[in-house]
Amino acid sequence: AGCFRAAINLTGRLLTIYGQGAGRAGHPSKHTVHSIQLWFTRLALHVKLRSFSLAEVESEPFGDLDRPDLYFQFYPELYGGRMGSLVPFAFRLLVAELPQYLTKHQEALNRLHTLLATVRKIIRNLENGLCEDGSPAELSAADRSESKKLWTSREARVLHSIVNCALYQKDYSLAVEVLELLLNSRDWGNHHKRALQSALGRVYLQLGDVTAAEKNFSIARDLKHQQTTQSGSSVASDLRDLIDRGLMAVAQNAFQEAYDCFQKASALDPANIMLLNNMGVCLLYLGRLKDALNLLEGAVNNNPIQGLHESLLLNVCTLYELESSYSNQKKLDMLRLLSQYKGDGVCVACLKLQM
Repeated sequence: AGCFRAAINLTGRLLTIYGQGAGRAGHPSKHTVHSIQLWFTRLALHVKLRSFSLAEVESEPFGDLDRPDLYFQFYPELYGGRMGSLVPFAFRLLVAELPQYLTKHQEALNRLHTLLATVRKIIRNLENGLCEDGSPAELSAADRSESKKLWTSREARVLHSIVNCALYQKDYSLAVEVLELLLNSRDWGNHHKRALQSALGRVYLQLGDVTAAEKNFSIARDLKHQQTTQSGSSVASDLRDLIDRGLMAVAQNAFQEAYDCFQKASALDPANIMLLNNMGVCLLYLGRLKDALNLLEGAVNNNPIQGLHESLLLNVCTLYELESSYSNQKKLDMLRLLSQYKGDGVCVACLKLQM
């Protein structure tokens, strides 16, 4: 329901059942799979609400997530002879990413590379005929294959997080380097290769290198043509191709062409708020303020659940200010819609209200 603050409060009440949470620092308690999952949910909600400092403070007691009491074998009375970590991989990734939101980009990169080194060590163990932890226990061929697939996907996930961290600190060179490493590190199918080439093109656009972006988008289109030719279907522009063309047109100040591309893409995915947002921005740059407002207001009113998106609301309220100096009433109407259709997790700063 989008009531993220209420969800955080609920995790606090549930954690008191385990003798953890507020006021329990320094008191002995036992971790369980469920209590760790509650902490993960709570920290993820803090990040969702941009309460990064709170998330950092609450994650500190876990340290590097490798303390003895975070392993199954620490609790033989609860888990018998089960081995391994209580902490899910997604929790480790979240804690590794956390410093980047507090402008500690180097610390985040260090944590992510440490996690990446561990994942790659596990993959090497599997390739050398060992178990994930390096023990010589036998694994069936099917189990080994599934485990390698799992850890390879986790390696890609960590690399994607490194790319996101690099983009967050505007280190586009690192982002390009890691994406190229991803492209060359595995024998991806055409679908994945195309997604990575498209992502590379978008990074180059942020960097301002339009020529390199066009080259990557062209490779992505060629891979798409190969896919459609192999499947026997017609070679027509799809959603990704249209978005890439639209972004290229924006970079070249061809806003009418960009609008046409985003409009065609929107016909394929009518609920995509990003496309409607981009169409509104193109109309604004074409000098069609009224049309831009009608489009974005329509997106909100026709589908409030999807349309009341913070980035779209920010653009709507910016257009209200451009349209008139008496824009507060319309912004208050948006606030009423938010209170009607959204939970307590929306950042009302996107409405740019002046009280």
